[in-house]
Parts: sequence; structure tokens; C-alpha cells
Amino acid sequence: MKTRKKFYLGSMGPVGLMRPIIISLVLLALAVPAWAASGVQGRVAWRGELVEGVQVHAYGAIADIPAGRVLAVSPPVDVDGSYRLDLPPGDYYLVARDFEGEPGPGNHFCYYSGAPVRVSAEHYTNVGFNLIRLGETPPPQPGEMSGIEGEITFEEELLERVYLYVYTDSARGFKGPGYTIQPVESGHFRLRLPPGEYWVLARKRAQGGMFGPIEIGDYFNYYYGNPVRIAAGEMHRVDIETITRLALLEEGEAPAFRGVRGVVTGPQDEPLAGVRVFAYRNPEMTGHPEVFSAATDAAGHFELPLGADGPWHLLARQSFGGPVGEGEWYGRYEAGAAGLTLSAEGSVSEVRIRVEKKSL
Repeated sequence: MKTRKKFYLGSMGPVGLMRPIIISLVLLALAVPAWAASGVQGRVAWRGELVEGVQVHAYGAIADIPAGRVLAVSPPVDVDGSYRLDLPPGDYYLVARDFEGEPGPGNHFCYYSGAPVRVSAEHYTNVGFNLIRLGETPPPQPGEMSGIEGEITFEEELLERVYLYVYTDSARGFKGPGYTIQPVESGHFRLRLPPGEYWVLARKRAQGGMFGPIEIGDYFNYYYGNPVRIAAGEMHRVDIETITRLALLEEGEAPAFRGVRGVVTGPQDEPLAGVRVFAYRNPEMTGHPEVFSAATDAAGHFELPLGADGPWHLLARQSFGGPVGEGEWYGRYEAGAAGLTLSAEGSVSEVRIRVEKKSL
């Protein structure tokens, strides 16, 4: 007849030996506060269809994605395509995919282009993902020139009048002009590039133009194979399937605005439309700006989100890049040598920038 051994907390059996450990763990849990429930949640789909096995991965920087330095991974999506990923408060770059390691044809992928996503304490930020389905990626072709070639599509149809963006690093979140921007008229492109490492994206705005935020109904995407590493004499195949920004599925919940907003006016204090505001770290305001606004509206209004305190130096001008042209609207915000500083979290500065026609 088998006997069952009983262990009591007062005994020196296994449970008795564990009692000091259990008490220590309880005291440790009481001493170390855990963050309140926070993170991201939403739905994942491919062309409106649900895909099994997709998980959402959170990273601290874009460069961490190809390096595999993941901070957290969600459980696989539920049967309705929904997911939830617990994260402490902070800024994150998010990817949804149904594979680990190297992808293959038929796998699904989405880099959330609204990143970084801000997670606040005791709050779940809504982030949806519009997946693409990956095809074959042939090896680079040897030849006399190096660069990239491929197609930009939307749901297997060539996308016309789209822009191809090439960046040499990801530190600025693909803001600004980048290394080069190439108009793609018929969906096919071939671009000569010197040997190096490049990040490639495609964008097409319904209102036209190379710059400005991606709005609902615009086409865009991040090349899943980023960064593309090109050696001398290599032509890499880069096919980019674009997606559209959707009101409910893809669009995330924006954090509270922090930065500078205001009005751009002309010589008679009249509001001016079509002028951009640029923010620089250096008081000379030379080189690439750190951040730039969309063009001012009919009332001259602009918003310039700034993620750091400063100091910032601002100028407004009509065109983007290159020397100031004859007759171009141009003006600087006079904040002194110290520049403009955002002193508190969530702070907003209201400014007025006066511009005049540039005379050379």
C-alpha cells in the first residue's frame, strides 16, 4: 500500500526548506513596485484578412530591429486578429510578423510607420498593423554599377507617381530629406548608389509633394529587408509593397503634442500659407534641420513637434533645401543666442515668425 508524504510549513521537508525563500520573495515583491498596466494593443490583418501566428515585437530603436535586440514580444494574435503587449512607459518601435530569423516567401511583416509609439503609465496605446506578404528576394546581381532596382506596388499593381526615399541611417526616424529622394513615375525604378548601408522607404501622398506627414489614404511602406548592404558592383533587388493608412486599423493613438506651434506672417503681419518652419540645434541653422513642419495653412498656422528640450533655433522659408532663392519667403525666429527651450514635459511654446521676400 502506497503512502502519501505530507509536508507542512513547520517541517524540515521541501516546503519547510522553501519557507524562507517564499517569505523573501513576498517581501521583495512588496518592496519593488511594478508598473501599472500599460502597453500597446490593437488588431493585425493582411488586406483585411486575419493571419495566424503573428506576434508584435517592441524595440528601443529602429537599428535594433535588424540586430534582433527585441525588448518584448506579444503572444500570438487571437482568433479575431487582436493582440495586447504589456510595456512599461516609454517610446517604442514596433514590428508585427509571423516568423523568426530570416523570412521566406509567404511570410507576413509590418513595421509600424507611425513610430515611435509612446506608452503612458496606466494606459494602452492603440496600434494596428497592415501586413504585407513577402515574395522571393533574389541574390544581388554582379555588374559594373552598384545600387538598387525594383518595383513599388499596391496590392500587386504597380504604383505610379510615388517617391522612393533612401537614408544612410535610421537615428532620426526617417525624418527630413535623407540621402536621396527619387520620383518613380511608373512603379519601376533603378538607382545607382555607392557601396554602403541604406534604409529604403516609399511614400505617395494624395495631395502630392515629397514632404509632410502621412495622412489617411496615403500610400507608404518601409522595406522589410532594411538595411540594404551594397558592395561594389552589386545591384540589389528591392521590391516595396505599399499599404495605406487606415482610420481604424493602422493608425495609432498620438501622444499629447509637445513642441512649438504658432503663426507665420508677412511684412504687414498678414498670415502666410505654404511656408515651412525648420528646427536646428546649431544657432547658425546650417545643414539638415532636425525637424520640420508641414506647410502652413491659410491662416499661417504651423505645428512643430519636438521630442527633446532644446535649445532650438527656428527659421521659416518657402522651399525645402538648397540656398535661399530670390523672392522666397524667409525669416528667423529671434530667440537669442541661447535659443528656445522646452522646460517641462508636455510643454508647448507659442511663437510668431515674421518673414520677408529674400533679396539677393
